[in-house]
Amino acid sequence: MIFTLRQLQEKCREQNTPLMIAFVDLNKAFDTVSREGLYMALEKIGCPPKLLSLVKAFHDGMKGSIVFNGLQSDTFEMRRGVRQGCVLAPTLFGIFFSLLLKIAFGDTLQGIHLHTRADGKLLNAQLLKARRNREDLFLDSMLFADDAAFVAETPHELQVLLDKFAYACGLFSMSINTKKTVILAQGYTFQPSISLEGVPLDVVDKFCYLGSTVSSNLSLDAEVNICIGKAATTFGRLRARVWNNKHLTTKTKMTVYQTCVLSVLLYGAETWTSYANQERRLNTFHMRCLRSILDITWKDRVTNESVLGIAQLPSITALLKQRRLRWLGHVQRMDSTRLPRRTMLCQIASGKRNVGRPLLRFKDCVKRDMVAFNIDFNSWEDLAANRVEWRASLLRGRETHDRSWFQNLARKRAIRHNEDRARVEIETNSSFICDRCGRLCRSRIGLYSHKRRCPYRSETLLESSVKMYKA
Repeated sequence: MIFTLRQLQEKCREQNTPLMIAFVDLNKAFDTVSREGLYMALEKIGCPPKLLSLVKAFHDGMKGSIVFNGLQSDTFEMRRGVRQGCVLAPTLFGIFFSLLLKIAFGDTLQGIHLHTRADGKLLNAQLLKARRNREDLFLDSMLFADDAAFVAETPHELQVLLDKFAYACGLFSMSINTKKTVILAQGYTFQPSISLEGVPLDVVDKFCYLGSTVSSNLSLDAEVNICIGKAATTFGRLRARVWNNKHLTTKTKMTVYQTCVLSVLLYGAETWTSYANQERRLNTFHMRCLRSILDITWKDRVTNESVLGIAQLPSITALLKQRRLRWLGHVQRMDSTRLPRRTMLCQIASGKRNVGRPLLRFKDCVKRDMVAFNIDFNSWEDLAANRVEWRASLLRGRETHDRSWFQNLARKRAIRHNEDRARVEIETNSSFICDRCGRLCRSRIGLYSHKRRCPYRSETLLESSVKMYKA
């Protein structure tokens, strides 16, 4: 759902369509499920009687107790909610919540109107102009477990959606936390006013949705800052037990680093539309962590290529591109009815682009990644259809990317050294030489400053005073 939300934001920004997003938080969603309503919902969808009786046996007669300071209370009955930690709990809640949404919205067409194609290509948006094989998609909500996000173009439409949802929650004995429910407005010059059950909702510029920070201006700076901060905290907590532990090998430390630090640093990076400066910031943090683990300082004069070779890890830029392309292949292989694929291949039905080049989009990033990985972006769909071949090509592309990156760094380093050598030669042949002591200065102002404190200056003054006395 993170990818779907980011794609919807990009489409609306590109085609000048305002977007309103309501992030709704339910009070104790899993613990307030009505079991009678759940059993009725299972019967309505055609659940077999034997399976329904097993579900009832799991939940009926459930009891609990409270332990505090070593003391345990008497047992009491638990008549609501699903079993926390049970593998059936997410499925049962999903069935219950889908029935709630069915009662709330029915079959009405509302939300953002999109045009999409099942046979469309990502890098060829001209196919969406033809009406043949074009499908209409109305997107009004994005759901994951008990996290719900409702989208609309205008404040009035979003207000209607929230009122319907609140009414259905009342029917199903569920409540909405108005303090944690917020509104994110994109493309609005004024602050819209949305209320829920008579309580005005807060309008924010950024929000943490499913662990990833989304912003109203689609900037990744806040997301990158938060990811670097969390990864740095994790890295610091492992310093004494892992990084400074002399009994662990470098391979073990790198495995822990990939598992605990890189997974935090690149959480949700598959959906990012990143600029080069943001990728450089991530790579700087990555290299600083590796140098700290390997105990390599700047005084050792060891290049990044050597550090990555010792650690046997790729650069963060290559890893980011690999993850993004791997996710692209996964979405491409999805069924044509899946929401992430339909959103990736869509455009706003009534939107209109500005004249000129648009801001950076996800498909621009993946096209740039394919060029860096030596993948033909005109026929990548055929290659991505085979999961094994697609991943193998990405592994080869990652090595190609790092090899070209190292060559580019070596070329820049050689140019910089040649420039320094030429500058030294120029300075050696310059005329900024002290006529008293013969010292070579690099500039005229340097020569002037040197003459003011030249050690032979006192002798020159003494000679001139003697001459004046004799005269």
